[in-house]
Amino acid sequence: MRVFLLTCIVVITASCGAPRDIYSTDKNALQKKPAAAPEPLPVAPQASSKSAILKPYFKEYLKRPAESDVNIFKNNLAAFAPFIEIESEPESAQEEPRTPLEYYDIDSYKLVLTMSGTAQAKSMLTDPQGKSYIVQVGTKIGNRGGKVASISSTEVRIDEPGRAVAIKALESGTDEMIRELQSVQEF
Repeated sequence: MRVFLLTCIVVITASCGAPRDIYSTDKNALQKKPAAAPEPLPVAPQASSKSAILKPYFKEYLKRPAESDVNIFKNNLAAFAPFIEIESEPESAQEEPRTPLEYYDIDSYKLVLTMSGTAQAKSMLTDPQGKSYIVQVGTKIGNRGGKVASISSTEVRIDEPGRAVAIKALESGTDEMIRELQSVQEF
């Protein structure tokens, strides 16, 4: 059985086309020179003249940075339009929109209610037209750039630049009644 397998292996190896130079004892057969590289195809004279014409332009193209390439998908009409410089006034650009609390003088607001036992104290003020607004510390109020400085259980302090601190205090019911009676007596 071993002899049969060995014979099969030899026959298969011989029939597979193993190179004969490996098995030969001739030294000259083992030292064969490799085949020479194929010669390049001749260039047509028309192609070389066209490439010679384009060669300097191609070299200039390669020197340009990639950012200067034109984006064919981008609308480039703006490059042909004249540039008009518009001068803007710095005051109008820096002004913030005014809130409804910034239309009247501080003296025209009336303190109605305070909520001082919460995490952030808040109070309710009414304007001369009777509209109510909720304010907290830092809220802008008044037409002179004032801000709510502090809120306690009975009063609200408002700071205006260049003026004394304005204090809005809760009025008791009797104060209002006295004021109304005085206005009636004047008639």
